[in-house]
Amino acid sequence: MAERSYRDEDIAALRTELEALRGLVSTLDAEVRRAQQHVDLTMRGQLRCRACRGRRIGHVPKVLDRGEGDSREDMALFKPSWWYGETQGHLEAYVCMSCGLVELWVRDAGALVEHKDFLIVHDGDAAGGEAPYR
Repeated sequence: MAERSYRDEDIAALRTELEALRGLVSTLDAEVRRAQQHVDLTMRGQLRCRACRGRRIGHVPKVLDRGEGDSREDMALFKPSWWYGETQGHLEAYVCMSCGLVELWVRDAGALVEHKDFLIVHDGDAAGGEAPYR
């Protein structure tokens, strides 16, 4: 078998093409990562059930909570006290009308205030954005 000799120009051209391909792969990788951050796999976002792929989705804007005294209140995450403080984290639900899977959402998530007994916020972005080690 005869060995093929490569000219310096051929090797230089291949190196140039390799660098261009590496740059393209890097750009595509960054675009894929950005796109993955915007994927919404929820029933609320897709109007499709993740469990059965059903397309009939019911929206419940106020989830009923028959709490103390059999009162008919909106279900929520917490109320700091019976006497003071506003109820926080009113819930709404999306339900698959085929299989019954339910997603709960907080209507006013941006208005939630951390509370030592009821709501502790863990900020993954502040910790460097890495997933916790398990």
